Amino acid sequence: MKIKLFGTEIYISFLFCAVLCFMLVIDRTGLIIPTLFAVFIHESGHLLAMWAADCQPKAIRLIPTSVQIVRSFSAKKYGEAAIAFCGPAANLVMFSVLFSNYSIFSSEQSFKFSILNLVMAVFNLLPVSGLDGGTLLTILLSRFTDIYKAESIVRIITGIFSFCSLLLGVYLAVSGTVNISVFIVAVYLGVCSLIKK
Repeated sequence: MKIKLFGTEIYISFLFCAVLCFMLVIDRTGLIIPTLFAVFIHESGHLLAMWAADCQPKAIRLIPTSVQIVRSFSAKKYGEAAIAFCGPAANLVMFSVLFSNYSIFSSEQSFKFSILNLVMAVFNLLPVSGLDGGTLLTILLSRFTDIYKAESIVRIITGIFSFCSLLLGVYLAVSGTVNISVFIVAVYLGVCSLIKK
């Protein structure tokens, strides 16, 4: 499904809707909706930074593995580092607001939502490909070497994170605690480590 909003094409894949519905059906924790809200806050941070930099995205694609924002502007000209950081920053702001609410009113829901936003921010700041931290590290390294070497270094780091995540998943499974999300992260990072930009 495609719609156009303020000049930006928004594409929602059928698989994205199917996976979302499946997750809502099997969710026993009640955390799917708050997690989606944290993702919305995160992506809104990126979008607000883009619009503030006067570089409106061409398209937003909602696919099962991620939210892709298609851009057609120079990273140096529009400050890609600032745009990359604004996603996690939005989650950190939301964490602060919700945790303050929890501290004042002892709201259990606020505590859970605040932790979700903190986890979202920290996870996205990991220095690996496909995440904001990887973009920031690539930009930093490109100040000392060419962009291709910087991207190669980040892909190697991503591969190491993928391998460590896989080992953690196996360890947890052997210990009697199977955590599918750890394996999903390992596979996702493994794929990201192989993709060349």
